[in-house]
Amino acid sequence: MAIVQRFGGGINLNVHTHVLVIDGVFARDGVGVRFCPAPPLTDLDVAEVLATIVPRVRRLLERRGMGEGDEGAGVPEGWAEDAPVLAGIAAASVQGTFALGSRAGRPVRRCGAAPEQGEPPARVRGHARQEGFDLHAGVRVPADERDRLERLCRYALRPPVAQDRLHLTPEGQVVLQLRHPWSDGTTHLLFDPVELLERLAVLPFDSAQGTPSAVEG
Repeated sequence: MAIVQRFGGGINLNVHTHVLVIDGVFARDGVGVRFCPAPPLTDLDVAEVLATIVPRVRRLLERRGMGEGDEGAGVPEGWAEDAPVLAGIAAASVQGTFALGSRAGRPVRRCGAAPEQGEPPARVRGHARQEGFDLHAGVRVPADERDRLERLCRYALRPPVAQDRLHLTPEGQVVLQLRHPWSDGTTHLLFDPVELLERLAVLPFDSAQGTPSAVEG
């Protein structure tokens, strides 16, 4: 099962895919069928899969005139021509800035403390990065742990933000509490109301179809 999410932890536009797969195969065993589990993926396995994906995605983009150095790469898509304001909001969200309001062009305001100097963060198992592409395949749920499987499905199908993580300040600004602190120590993001609406407005928009679509969750 593949689930497309359009948002990141900061309610920013960040299109990515979560995929749930059976970790093995079913094989005939006499008159019945038995399940043959696959061995756990190694870091090298994940890196090799990503090394296969990256050039294929780049070739696909080139065929569609969106490759690096392609003269047509800067040509706006049809939906951007029909909805330039929405297209501008989407571009700003990807870049971590805002397109509207008194702080147009500026980044989101971060709140928190600088992280304490100590042991470097532990390396994430089954994680690979290459040329801006990111692949993580380190989550594995045993067959008999249905509660963990449910939590994983809920995570993949969650909405952009939980209401209990949004708070209104006495000054009328909106504070978003992050699910996990960022590497720079950021624990909260501060938005003007217009900035928050700008971030939310672009999330359910399906640029491929040019029409609004439902937000996952």
